[in-house]
Amino acid sequence: MSAITLRVKSAPGFRVDASKLLPCALGRLEDSEVAGFILQGHGEQCAIADLFDISRTQSEAPTLRIEGDVAWLDRIGASLDAGSLFVHGEAGDYAGIGMSGGELHIDGNAGRFTACEMQGGRVIVGGSVGDFAAGALPGDMEGMRGGVLIVHGDAGARLADRMRRGTVLIGGNAGDFAASRLVAGTVCIAGETGAHLGYGMRRGTVVLLKAPRRIEPTFVEGGRGFDVFWRLLTRTLAREMPLFATLADSMMPTRYAGDLAVDGRGELLIANS
Repeated sequence: MSAITLRVKSAPGFRVDASKLLPCALGRLEDSEVAGFILQGHGEQCAIADLFDISRTQSEAPTLRIEGDVAWLDRIGASLDAGSLFVHGEAGDYAGIGMSGGELHIDGNAGRFTACEMQGGRVIVGGSVGDFAAGALPGDMEGMRGGVLIVHGDAGARLADRMRRGTVLIGGNAGDFAASRLVAGTVCIAGETGAHLGYGMRRGTVVLLKAPRRIEPTFVEGGRGFDVFWRLLTRTLAREMPLFATLADSMMPTRYAGDLAVDGRGELLIANS
């Protein structure tokens, strides 16, 4: 196995599709083949060697590192199913889209549609993400369907829109329509939330460390008997992100059921310190 490092040497004047930059695929190539590997840009093509300096070391598992800000590089880790991919800088749109396995680590910010329609694996973002993280592509009916998305910063609007399965943890704030049309899964937000939280939510769980400014009238307070579930959930969240470790010592949360305008079996759990 090998670990390949790509260091940015020249940023193009157009956006580039990085969906073919996968640890396992590049690890099987010779150095000359990696250098000549063609990436599709917006109306243009370029070779990896045109954009990056390339180095290789031995590794126990397939690994790819991208060093430098690559906000112009879209679809990093798209359909990743194995191995580890590290971005030591900023990433573009659609990072981790359609992932089914492996790990994607982004030190800086990521753009729109991060972990969109993800099926498995782990995406960890040190900064913030744009709109539609863990959501669905326009016109599609299913968002995130498995895996874990951890964002240490903020999330944009429509976080986890149409999400069906998996876990999303946000260390900062979330924009409007967070967990909108949620079908199932767990969404945890440590900071503030925008308007229309849980709009059209059918099932699933949203955990909030801070009470929202407004709870929609289609959510009703009530529900008991979930003590065991809460203890298990808080332990899991604490392992994933230390910021949520305070939940284990807090009182039982206030529970709201909804959205009653649709199926009405979702729940908002607001932590009580």
